[in-house]
Amino acid sequence: MPPKKKQKLERLEKLDKPTLHTCNKTSFTKAFLPNETYQQRLLDYIAIIHQLADHASHALKFYILYAPTFPTVNEDTIEAILYLLNKGEAWHPRKEAKKAWRDCLLPYVQRYCHIISFVHPNLQKEQQSINYLTASMMTNLKVNVQEHFMQMLLRYINLRLDVKGQKQRLPLKSDAWKAFFTRLRYLKSVFLFDIVPESLDDLTAEESELLEEMWSFIPLSDQPLAYSVAVDPLAFFPAYCKLSVLYERHGFRRFSAIPLHRSLIQSHIRIDTVILYQHILCIMRREAETCNGFFVGRLR
Repeated sequence: MPPKKKQKLERLEKLDKPTLHTCNKTSFTKAFLPNETYQQRLLDYIAIIHQLADHASHALKFYILYAPTFPTVNEDTIEAILYLLNKGEAWHPRKEAKKAWRDCLLPYVQRYCHIISFVHPNLQKEQQSINYLTASMMTNLKVNVQEHFMQMLLRYINLRLDVKGQKQRLPLKSDAWKAFFTRLRYLKSVFLFDIVPESLDDLTAEESELLEEMWSFIPLSDQPLAYSVAVDPLAFFPAYCKLSVLYERHGFRRFSAIPLHRSLIQSHIRIDTVILYQHILCIMRREAETCNGFFVGRLR
């Protein structure tokens, strides 16, 4: 335990105050109470969190796929999807902005739940858990775009121009080989806005088609494309999804633009102590205070 945390606990013990709101982090296996009933309740809670995270990823894909135009995707979008998955149409937020998201997303989430026969878990006191899942999923989306958008974009260019086939056909280091890769570097700089040539008349029909395709979905930027993606990944999230569609359209090996990395989403889950003992373990405050020594000793 960190020295400052230990000192704080010691001061609270001297004041004879229960430390029910102490926040510690531990693995689930170390956190289980020595009681099978409590253990099962905690496992049930964890299972619901896993379930919501998994289905929120698929429901988001479903929404993007069937929305008439590419929708806005931000924290509010994911938060609303999680609430609707948890409670369905029984979720009635108070704020007008959240009501608007509910009205927008409810038909899509209902249709998704109907298709896969999803039963709403109806987790109570879910705000803290949903806030954490929302932040985790947004981080996941941003990191995924930052790490893979440029990689998949360059791979798409290589696939469309059959770079692998040209490597196999052209003699290594021959004049034709050097000319091809010189041309490839030039084309990539044009496709990715690194340079803007005075004329595009020298492009072949295939190259012109690819250029028009690329410029139709990549957002314009004054900065180098890789830099812009790193700085504002969500601005390129629609382009990333459209790139995934192009892979499928041309018969290339598909990739998921919205993957769910469980190790990132559920590496740990924050649970307020009051929510833990009242709504998950279903025990009284007096029992929780009796277990306080266990929490302090194990939740580190």
